[in-house]
Amino acid sequence: MINFFLRFPFFALVPLFVHAHEAKSELERWIHVTGVGEAKASPDLAILRMGVMSTAKTAQLATEQNNASIREIFLVLESMGLKKSDFETERFQLVPQSQYRKGLPPLITGYRVSNSLILRIRDLGRVGEIMQASIEAGGNNFESLTYAVDDFSQYLEEARVLAVQDARKKAVELTRSLGVEVGKPLTIQETSGHQRPPMHERRMMQADMMAESVPVQGPSELKTEVRVQVKFELK
Repeated sequence: MINFFLRFPFFALVPLFVHAHEAKSELERWIHVTGVGEAKASPDLAILRMGVMSTAKTAQLATEQNNASIREIFLVLESMGLKKSDFETERFQLVPQSQYRKGLPPLITGYRVSNSLILRIRDLGRVGEIMQASIEAGGNNFESLTYAVDDFSQYLEEARVLAVQDARKKAVELTRSLGVEVGKPLTIQETSGHQRPPMHERRMMQADMMAESVPVQGPSELKTEVRVQVKFELK
């Protein structure tokens, strides 16, 4: 009998607790929207991927020829005002060239050496000039030319602010006819993934290398976009 009266008050409170929880849930009202913000900036950096490809009968000869051209390109770049920190080796490859014969093992006919560089050009008005000088110094393998914003943190911040403002604007528009007021944000989540600097990339074609000087026309502006999901309280 004693055990019964000890347990009874506990079970009697359970329905009251559930009822109170359900009542509280009914009072919670919110809206979930996605906001988009976009910021634009003028490019201030050109990233050129280029290099030298050499072939010869032996690996040593192909490497020597390639090294000579790369050294000449380095000298030219420095003479044009590029800092050593603005160009670096991205990739070096030494690949045998093989001739495949039916029923026989491959026959090595020579070797190909490829040395790829990354150039960061901060004076955009000299991009074509630097490209042409690199060709004349021995560059014969141009992969891509990318325009970018060197420091885009301020533009990313601007895009985030605009994205949140856009989310609130959408929430207000969606609830205007319902007679409710949009309150404070309950949760905010950025869903645009890993943010990369805004870039514009152009693949280099062989035709670009045929002129006496390389004509280059970069974009006037680049843009970055941010998306956020915001959960707003409704009053």
